[in-house]
Amino acid sequence: MDYQVINQRLTAIKNKLFRVALTMLKNEEEAKDAVQDTYLKIWSQKEKLNELEMPEAFAMRMLKNLCIDRLRVNQKRRMVNMEEQTDLSENITPFQTVSFDNLKDLMIKLFQTLPDQQRMVIHLRDIEHCTYEEIQEVTGLTINNIRVVLSRARKSVRANYQKIKNYENRGN
Repeated sequence: MDYQVINQRLTAIKNKLFRVALTMLKNEEEAKDAVQDTYLKIWSQKEKLNELEMPEAFAMRMLKNLCIDRLRVNQKRRMVNMEEQTDLSENITPFQTVSFDNLKDLMIKLFQTLPDQQRMVIHLRDIEHCTYEEIQEVTGLTINNIRVVLSRARKSVRANYQKIKNYENRGN
């Protein structure tokens, strides 16, 4: 693969890399630095890029490792506030907006209760819309393991959501 083609492919995923870094680091400046460091590391190993089938997944994996290193150095485990990732239509009533905000806050709390691996996989699949192959490259899990982790994460969130809803409905 030509360096120009690889450059275009990697530039096209810059925002995706930033969102993943922001998800892991929960600090905009650190996320920007992590993305820049990722690009620097990639270009320092540009000879290997021609051998890669999926340079995007390679970049994502490298970014993930850099973020984990940063988290270890800082001893802080944080996730992105999903408020920045939601777009509301202008045609929503105030009641719907409040209901959506309450549901969003509840879902954020439910996702924060998940183990790190489940939270990462569900974020990559459902928010970033990564393929199973890309998630495999990033996490090092097999595709079957990814499906199991994703299924368990969704099941856990669904069960906890149902418990809360059943408790709320009990009072009515």
